[in-house]
Amino acid sequence: MPQASATFETYDAVGNRETLADIIYMTTPYKTPFMQLAKRKAVDGVKPEWQTDALRTPSTSNNVPEGNEWEFDPVNPTTRVSNYCQISEQPFIISATQEKVKKAGRGSEVARETRKAGQMLKTDMEVTLLSNQASSAGAGDGASNRTLGGLRSWIATNDQLGSGGSSGGFNNSTKVVDAATNGTQRAFTKTLLDTAIESAVNNGGDPTVIMGSNFNKRIFSTFMSDANVAAQRMMAPKSGQSVINGAAEIYISDFGPLTYMPNVQMTRAGAAVARNVFVLDPTMLNVGILRDIDTHEVAKTGDNVKKVINVEYTLLMNNETAQAAIADTFGLTAST
Repeated sequence: MPQASATFETYDAVGNRETLADIIYMTTPYKTPFMQLAKRKAVDGVKPEWQTDALRTPSTSNNVPEGNEWEFDPVNPTTRVSNYCQISEQPFIISATQEKVKKAGRGSEVARETRKAGQMLKTDMEVTLLSNQASSAGAGDGASNRTLGGLRSWIATNDQLGSGGSSGGFNNSTKVVDAATNGTQRAFTKTLLDTAIESAVNNGGDPTVIMGSNFNKRIFSTFMSDANVAAQRMMAPKSGQSVINGAAEIYISDFGPLTYMPNVQMTRAGAAVARNVFVLDPTMLNVGILRDIDTHEVAKTGDNVKKVINVEYTLLMNNETAQAAIADTFGLTAST
């Protein structure tokens, strides 16, 4: 039916109240699995150092005659390694007027932005700790900043590389952590995973966690269909709806169980971080904290509120031989 003539409608009105919801919906993921896995440890300098050591290779020729005249093997010194603390920050500025006016979904703009800034800073820390970033001492003139060596850059003993890739690791000459060189990307496979686990175990690690992108978690679940994996059998429910089991979380390897821990921040950071799958021994990892996350109110210089949230932290790779990296995988899609 046609509208009655002279109907006054919402298109004509100028006094209707807005219907803006009094809730702000934010869906961005902010979980940080790696920082939850690697326990925090206080450090007291910008360049924490520690020592690593290893036993010699076992010998089957360790037999001596009666009355043996002892000869002494040289004692190998420990290896001294280090990482630099990096300062990360998240500043914001809010006008005094915006803080005062009545707002939908929050009472205080400053309080809301403080919470957001803390979450964003933590996700920056998460992907930096996992990254292939080299460490650097920086320069006092501000031309360059201190940077921590990320997890991928540290792992050199047990890293599986795509074609053309090469390891980074702690450089005993320069005393910094060198970044690895990326190789040609390839698919994440059960064979690569098995080799990584075995390599870490052979070098003294006790890995219990696999960490990778969300896409590689989906690939991991397909390992259930591998010809060398025991087929799953599930009892049909006596009542109610049937359940489709299309995922796996725990991998029973030849060397013990490991849990796949998907890390959404690796996906969000892009291919540079998502291309790596890590096999981790959490007992040999720590996040070093020199200055914990803190909020600083900046002196007023205008009609506004200024705040900065910052942190000074590093990765403590207690012994990199306990960890493994499956580098250069397709971490976002079947081709990226």
